[in-house]
Amino acid sequence: MKFKTAIVFATALLAALSFFLYEESLKKDVNINVVWNNKSGKKLKETIHLQVPETKYDDFFAEILGSDNWEVAKKLYRKQAGLTKFMNGDVFSVTTAGSKTLSYDLHHYANNSKGEKISFVRHGKEYVRKNEPIILEEKTMIRFYTIKKSLSEDDPRFYEIAKERLIWDWGILDKLRPGDSIAFMVKGIFDRDILVKTYGILGFSVKSENIGDFTMTAFRDYIYGDYFVSGHTVVLSPPGFFRAPIDSGRITSYYGTRNDPFNKRKKFHSGVDILAKTDTSVRAAESGTVIFAGEKGGLGKAVVIDHGSGLRTVYGHLNRFLTTAGRQVTRGEIIAGAGSTGRSTAPHLHFTVMQDGKTVDPLLYTYERIWTAPFDISGSFRTLSAERTLQLEKAVNSRKSFFIKENKLSSADKKR
Repeated sequence: MKFKTAIVFATALLAALSFFLYEESLKKDVNINVVWNNKSGKKLKETIHLQVPETKYDDFFAEILGSDNWEVAKKLYRKQAGLTKFMNGDVFSVTTAGSKTLSYDLHHYANNSKGEKISFVRHGKEYVRKNEPIILEEKTMIRFYTIKKSLSEDDPRFYEIAKERLIWDWGILDKLRPGDSIAFMVKGIFDRDILVKTYGILGFSVKSENIGDFTMTAFRDYIYGDYFVSGHTVVLSPPGFFRAPIDSGRITSYYGTRNDPFNKRKKFHSGVDILAKTDTSVRAAESGTVIFAGEKGGLGKAVVIDHGSGLRTVYGHLNRFLTTAGRQVTRGEIIAGAGSTGRSTAPHLHFTVMQDGKTVDPLLYTYERIWTAPFDISGSFRTLSAERTLQLEKAVNSRKSFFIKENKLSSADKKR
């Protein structure tokens, strides 16, 4: 299930007119982007953008651009611009027409509002240096895709970003089939068409014979961090490997090493923490046998379910039990109320997945969940999602990508 970097990079070279996004919190370190537009006609030139990682970009740039081409670029920037190293987060662009290189452009960003483009433009057999200022803008765009093979193959870089942002709903991305459509609304800092920093995915719209037509928009408050369906009657998402243990809830702590909330020391976290109000329904992620329901050390009140084939799930910090040891439960059945028992700083659910006695990252699995917004936020959600829904469905129906003018955004969007 893990994403293989080598395959991503190789596939990226084959993706024509694709637009890749950069996320500061994302652990991937290279961004490949071919500028997109909606114009028809013969393509005369192509630009590849490479997001500069912190270290070890030399070999990769040589692989993508060709070792001779990369050596020419390095020599130009070293001798004529005095640059021996590119800065992390900057964008290096190469524009070609067929086998001929037309220009090298280094987009250096001083901050979120300005920067400088240092270019070497080909004139005959020589390259002429040109410097010009860059004005960065905060903008919102909608990126439309018609699936050719799969989103992971068509645009592997954006697939990884969307997968991380959607959290519970990323399984939708793998259910898209050739001919299906999906549009994403993304807000961020742009260098013209290049998104150098994103604030997140505000929503997405799907048109699919396989999984149906629906639009999801984000609601980001203290507790509810999910995407909810808007403008449709869909209630339950397409089937996933598991049922989400909480119908809606923001993940506040991920699997892996983290700072302990009590003493701030590095400590391994064996699951994910899902923010939830006290007594929020906790559901069985899959059918199985409850093998434990009681006090379990730092997890406080906890339930353990055995699903067979070495697979178990653990639910911790519960406020109350709604099941008992030895009982058979079905997927989605309510087994407990969330709480803050044990070693906990606030009401939430600790959710662990174990395979053959070892913990694994719960977010490697796909989930199904209730898509409707909870009653206590439904009014605010409808207000927030109305304009987003119109814009996303416009993109799907027109089959185009476009930037959204600020006066087209709702007042709620502008504040977020």
